[in-house]
Parts: sequence; structure tokens; C-alpha cells
Amino acid sequence: MKVRTINELQTKLDFDISWRKKELIDYRFVVEKNKSSTQIIPLVRGGIALGYAHWEGFIKTSSAIYISYITTKKIPNERLKSNFIALSYLRKLNRGKSIQECINLIDEILFNATKPCKILDKDVIDTKSNLKYVVLKEILDSLGLDESFFSSKENFLDKKLVEPRNDIAHGTYRDLTFEDYKIVYDNIIPLMEHYKTLIENSVALRQYIR
Repeated sequence: MKVRTINELQTKLDFDISWRKKELIDYRFVVEKNKSSTQIIPLVRGGIALGYAHWEGFIKTSSAIYISYITTKKIPNERLKSNFIALSYLRKLNRGKSIQECINLIDEILFNATKPCKILDKDVIDTKSNLKYVVLKEILDSLGLDESFFSSKENFLDKKLVEPRNDIAHGTYRDLTFEDYKIVYDNIIPLMEHYKTLIENSVALRQYIR
């Protein structure tokens, strides 16, 4: 996937969030229609799992779109903020190293300061299939995006979304109600929209530049 222009980035972000929102809204109609029936519990469990799936999916996809845009711009390393340099060297940085290996890596980074930054690893943004707040913060730091809005949602992300989703995914019993589902539904779309806005603002304001 190559994202060459702001318009391409905008189009891809709009498409990805649109189909997710439609599916979430359509599912909400089904839940509402059956909230007084005996079918409500499996619908609630499915709705929470679906909400998490779209949350994790959007974070991964939109982040990849943003990274593709940055890489396609071929901006010299020395002009980019450090988080993007860290992403481009992430695999090398994560390996256990001797002091000589560290020296070699630092030399490589310094000597390539004027070369375009290339973040080639398509899986560089890792949600760990368990997108708790601490994992989200790591992603936000990686992309140089502001975490303040999401820090206020830490309890929701960990206790109302990820924990129930994990129990559902692992076949563990959990007492869930329509209100549990409604909390997830009411928060997921605004969270995705805010993440999308952060990326759009960063691109529009060139916040990725050092």
C-alpha cells in the first residue's frame, strides 16, 4: 500500500472508518430490537467482540496508512521526529546487542541522516491482539500522537472493552448486560474518530517534522 498524497490518505481513512461505523450501527439496531428477548445475552457478547475487533482493526489499518504516507514522502531522517527513526530501526533495536553492535547501529543511524526514512515492516505497529491502554500508548508514542484524550479512557479500554472481549474470545463465562454493550458501542466510534483526527491533523500540520 502506497499513500502518496494527503487526499489519498484522507480517502483511505474515510473508507476504513465508514464501513466499520456502518457495521457497528447496523449491529446496534439488531441489539436494540432484541434487548427484551432471550437472545440478548449472545447478542451482547457478539456486540462487545465486534466493537473490539473494529477498534483494533482501525488502529492497525489507519496507523499503516499514516506510516505509508510518511515513508512515501521520502523525508530525510534528520528532518523527521525521532519516533519515526525508531520505527524504521525497530527490528534492529529490539535484538539483544553487544556494545560493538550498539556502536555499529548508532553509526548507521548517524551516517544515514540525509537519506529518506523507510519504515518497511508492515507489522511495525503491534496491537498484540490485546489493545489495552498501555499497548495503545506505545502505538501513540511510536507515531508521535497525543495521548491525553485516550488516557482519560484508560478504565473503559481496559475494564469495559478489552477484559470482557478477552473472556468472550476465550470462552470464559462473564455476566454481561445490554448496558455493558451500550457502553462499548457509545465509546468505540468516538475513539476511532479521534484517532483518525489525530492522524489527519498531524499530516495537515506536518507534525512529523523535527
